[in-house]
Amino acid sequence: MHNHELDKGLEGHLVAGRLKPQEKEFMDEMTRNAVAPKNILSTLKERDPENKTSAKQVYNARHRYRVKMRASMTEMQHLCKKLDDNKYYYKYRTVVEDGVEHLQDIFFAHPRSITLLNSFHTVLMMDSTYKTSKYKMPLFEIVGFTSTEKTFNVAFAWLSNEKEDNFIWALQQLRCLLRRETNLPKVILTDRDLALMNAIPAVFPEAAALVCRFHVKKNVRTKAAELVKVRDGEKVKAADMRERVCLAFEDVLNSSTEAEYTENVMAFRKLCERWPKFVRYVEETILDTDKEKLVSAWVDKYMHMGNHTTNRAESAHGVLKSYLTDGLGDLVKGWESIHRMLGNQFTQVQTEFGQNMYVYGHTYRKKTLYSTLMFKVSRRAMRYIHTESKRVEFTGMDSMKCGCLMRTNYGLPCACLIAKKLHHNRPIRLDEVYKHWKIICFQDEEVGGDVEDDYACTAEWQAIQERLRTADVSMKNEIRDQLRKIAYPTTTDVEPPTTNVKSKGAKKKKVVRGTRSTSRDKSRWEHVEEYFTETQTSQSSKPSPSIPSHSRPSSSQPTASNPMPTVSEAPLTVSNPLPLTSSSQIFGISHMPKFMHPFIEDIINVDGDGYCGNRAVALAQRGNEDDFELIRCNMSRELRLNKDMYVAIFGCEERYQYICDALLPPPRTRQRTSIRNSVAPMDKWFTLPDMGHIVATILDRVVVQLSILQNGPCETFFPLRSIPSPNPSSRVICLGALPDHYLLVKLKVGCPIPKSNKSWKQYCAKQSLGW
Repeated sequence: MHNHELDKGLEGHLVAGRLKPQEKEFMDEMTRNAVAPKNILSTLKERDPENKTSAKQVYNARHRYRVKMRASMTEMQHLCKKLDDNKYYYKYRTVVEDGVEHLQDIFFAHPRSITLLNSFHTVLMMDSTYKTSKYKMPLFEIVGFTSTEKTFNVAFAWLSNEKEDNFIWALQQLRCLLRRETNLPKVILTDRDLALMNAIPAVFPEAAALVCRFHVKKNVRTKAAELVKVRDGEKVKAADMRERVCLAFEDVLNSSTEAEYTENVMAFRKLCERWPKFVRYVEETILDTDKEKLVSAWVDKYMHMGNHTTNRAESAHGVLKSYLTDGLGDLVKGWESIHRMLGNQFTQVQTEFGQNMYVYGHTYRKKTLYSTLMFKVSRRAMRYIHTESKRVEFTGMDSMKCGCLMRTNYGLPCACLIAKKLHHNRPIRLDEVYKHWKIICFQDEEVGGDVEDDYACTAEWQAIQERLRTADVSMKNEIRDQLRKIAYPTTTDVEPPTTNVKSKGAKKKKVVRGTRSTSRDKSRWEHVEEYFTETQTSQSSKPSPSIPSHSRPSSSQPTASNPMPTVSEAPLTVSNPLPLTSSSQIFGISHMPKFMHPFIEDIINVDGDGYCGNRAVALAQRGNEDDFELIRCNMSRELRLNKDMYVAIFGCEERYQYICDALLPPPRTRQRTSIRNSVAPMDKWFTLPDMGHIVATILDRVVVQLSILQNGPCETFFPLRSIPSPNPSSRVICLGALPDHYLLVKLKVGCPIPKSNKSWKQYCAKQSLGW
């Protein structure tokens, strides 16, 4: 007897919820493609509104499908079958524990990945990722990139340990994939994994093993956060000082010559002389051991094609993790995710190849320079050449000015070669482009000789038969077992990697369930940055002292009778001078022209004692604003030695004398050894445009002034006598003009700059016109 009416709905009834044959096929297909059970169930309901299947039945059907696929095979037999059916190259080695043979390492590569490797082998990147299987084995990934700069996976290896022996074994398998000795990689990029760094020369002795700059800079920044401290009461904030130190270290890494490297190292040591532990860490851990793998002066000797970091490998990790549903599956589940990812990756690579073969840019149309390259080299290479051609007007055919880095680092015509082509109206020849950029399809290399004769193994088979005929029974069994392993890989008796067995006799502890997430754990530098970000946020809530403000003089154009500066300098009252992370909140950015806002990376405030313009220049050049006195002395010396030139630029003797007097110490401080603790009177302030020419010339750097209209014009000052630098964009000092104050503005690489000052072209030397 029931005390309620019978339910008219059939949900929950096992018979009513059974899957129909066509629904079972759909379920199997969705399971193969790693579709989540909830999405499978939703799709079934959409297809058939009368469907009564429950979530539990979906899970049971998925489990039955997986059991059917594996049948009676072990995990390793199933993995070998999958690899063999899809024609992967794979190899594994084992270790015996307690009389059982367990998997130690396994290496595998897709046949199309091997084809891409033999076409694009110049630069490879290597890194390990984690949380890809329940065995917690690191997955060693090797990646490269095509002529269209599309990243592709070369090979994978699950390793039992990240030791030198494991990496050497994996790299030896990688070398077996290269069909010719001429296909050996020229550059291999890794992070600072010492075991991997030692393994590369052992297997690829001729390859340049470079170190990822991103990881090195993050390590230095983390160490600076721990060791670089300032005393209470100092004018410079700890965050500002750490930023200065990190910028000085970046200057060391970006040194284009060995002489510049020595100079930057000395400047770095001087800046950090208060923190000897930090200096010792940088020198002993990085510069003394890895400078040839990090600093541009040495790195730019190799064909790295613009790759200084392992970002491509990190990106490949992220793509793979998007296919992995969790980190607790077995090796077969991990391989299936990798296989699905590779299928989509090859489609993307082929799509870009097709676009490069049939679509061209209008930039290169009807231009003699590119006529022989159309549809024969990748569009990415054409873009590099086009960008390099813009340097022709600065370098001409002079290889010293050019530097030829495009030819050395990318294998493409550099500016001086392009200048010669344009001068004679001739196209770039195909043999002047490195082979990497000329491959725009999947290219199967022909194997020399008769394939059947090379791989028939007739002599080897005859030798095996002879040994079988003459050997005793035990040896015959051994030979037979080895032949069976080769002929029938799915019959392997190798067990999966060993896992930690729980001790029953130990004291019971709280069980911590393994996380299913595939997301990587945070690096040490991420924890440190998070800590200091929170600390600075809590401190910024407190009111900070304002900087005293000076009255602003007239900003009228200076003349001989009224020699006043175009932009005067005295500090602006601000509540928080620290640079903020958001570009819309950067201190002083409202006083910069709006068209430059996207290109401003940061704005750094300096002391407002009337010498702020000189301080900003000293901070940009020497990393320490307190060195402004040296800048003023050099400016004064430049004026005295080149009086006639500057009188012509300034327009009269009176203006020249005014600038000379402005660079002398105030009368009341001339007997002192330093003017650091004094406040500059108005007639000693930094003025533009007059002093812009002087600073650019003595420092051999480009000086840019940014301001809104009422604070003066936006313009650029170039050196008056020096030969242009090979990389002028790295030698820019940008000054931001606020009302009565100057700041140091950090611009992003490749940003536009204002037009040059009108007087520069009129008075500069001939060799300087290339700027």
